[in-house]
Amino acid sequence: MLSVLTVNYYSANELQQLIASLQRHPAREPMELIVANNSPEEVIRPQAGKLPVTVLDQSNVGFASGINLAFRLSRGERLLIANPDLCVTAGALDAAIELLDQRPDAGILLPRLRYPDGRIQSSVRRFYTWPVVLYARSPLRRLRWHPAFFRTYLQPELHETQPTEVDWGLGGAMFLRRSDCEGDRIFDDRYFLYFEDVDLCLRMWQRGKRVIYCPNVECIHDHRRDSRRALSSAGWHHFRSLVRFIAKHHGLPQRPDQTARPARSTS
Repeated sequence: MLSVLTVNYYSANELQQLIASLQRHPAREPMELIVANNSPEEVIRPQAGKLPVTVLDQSNVGFASGINLAFRLSRGERLLIANPDLCVTAGALDAAIELLDQRPDAGILLPRLRYPDGRIQSSVRRFYTWPVVLYARSPLRRLRWHPAFFRTYLQPELHETQPTEVDWGLGGAMFLRRSDCEGDRIFDDRYFLYFEDVDLCLRMWQRGKRVIYCPNVECIHDHRRDSRRALSSAGWHHFRSLVRFIAKHHGLPQRPDQTARPARSTS
């Protein structure tokens, strides 16, 4: 079974589009959708169809904890973490499942994301360095031209058709296996919002698993980067999660050398 896990926070309209895309482009194997509803006053009414939908109403516990709660209710060995503003495309689910079967060394598969207008979305990154952290939080980030170290961080060249190893990618769309998760959780609950995806990908690499970007698996993501505004609530959550990440990992670690013995994960 493929279990699709998502968190709703005042995104009911977007969530209905996700549900519609899953019903329109289902996987060949059985599927289920588990929704952690962090805005319980917003009633979720799943569309009629063959897709079983479970809604868990709760207070706003954050994205990471919401996904973990959905994970504990799910039954599938294969998992898709999906933002409610994500839509799957024809054949994407089966292609991801096939690649998971072919690559037991892969801990996370990241699909290529496109905006609704068809433009490719920048969704994979290298792990943070101090110059990147400082530059990303400065007004210079708004300029059209970026220095070489920041362009390297964004990896704009990764539009090939072949799967490619990357450091990490956006948590709005991730395929993984239940057997590769640690205990009864996927993300570290200490991240309320942001950096749970960076942390998860780092821990996968530390455990000897690979993170693979798959341009042949496409999803549509109506992404709005609220954390870009440093003084916004999202910007504050992003900064707080950055500090928590640095404290947890004692700095800004990079991808472990996979030719050496896998490093111990920092849980």
